[in-house]
Amino acid sequence: MKTIFIIHAGADEHRVPHLLEQHGARGYTQIGHGIGAGSTGRLEGTRAWPGHATLWLTITSDDQAQVLLAALRGFKARLEPGEHLHASVMATEEFI
Repeated sequence: MKTIFIIHAGADEHRVPHLLEQHGARGYTQIGHGIGAGSTGRLEGTRAWPGHATLWLTITSDDQAQVLLAALRGFKARLEPGEHLHASVMATEEFI
């Protein structure tokens, strides 16, 4: 099993859950208004660093994780200028 952690900063935060549902993710958790800094700059929801990111977590089978990652790569390739998407995959030993 895999846990996929997704960070998206963009105009339409509904596109990621739609992508998850469209590609078989049985469930996910969404966490809104994330702030922080990274390779694409700072997002702090202030006048100096406007914006925020939305975060999602989903737990899937190993095979389903590969399907979702391919879809996320395609999504990232079509982002508008100024939008950002990052995803990481972690092994999940047990899910209750």
